[in-house]
Amino acid sequence: MKRMIAALATIAMMGCVAMGTQVQEKQLSKLEKGKTTMQEVVASLGQPSTNTYNSDGTRTIAYMYMEAQTRPETFIPFIGGLIGGADSRSNVVTLRFDKNGTLLDYSSLTSSMGTGMGISSGTTFDRIEDQPKQAK
Repeated sequence: MKRMIAALATIAMMGCVAMGTQVQEKQLSKLEKGKTTMQEVVASLGQPSTNTYNSDGTRTIAYMYMEAQTRPETFIPFIGGLIGGADSRSNVVTLRFDKNGTLLDYSSLTSSMGTGMGISSGTTFDRIEDQPKQAK
């Protein structure tokens, strides 16, 4: 019995993945254009995923986050490959700073995608709607 529970827990954990730094809108709302510094942002949010030095002396940093979860039916022996899939969500927050390291502006991009396999392609069951898209 213990082995079966351990096996099921292992399978359940294999179905999820997350990476990067997730930045919430409420965190962004605390930032003030023309006042907040890059050092304050990094102290608050951690090291960015990317740090770009621009030719005009400004700097752009980005925080990227992605999470994906395999649909449970994917793990059904024999037919999982025909009816399974995965759902993913991602977020990219980009912040621009002037030559002095003061915040100029920021943007946040959020996306959601679903991947179907086999006969489940394009069908949804309370998941991300219309993903993957089917040709009409």
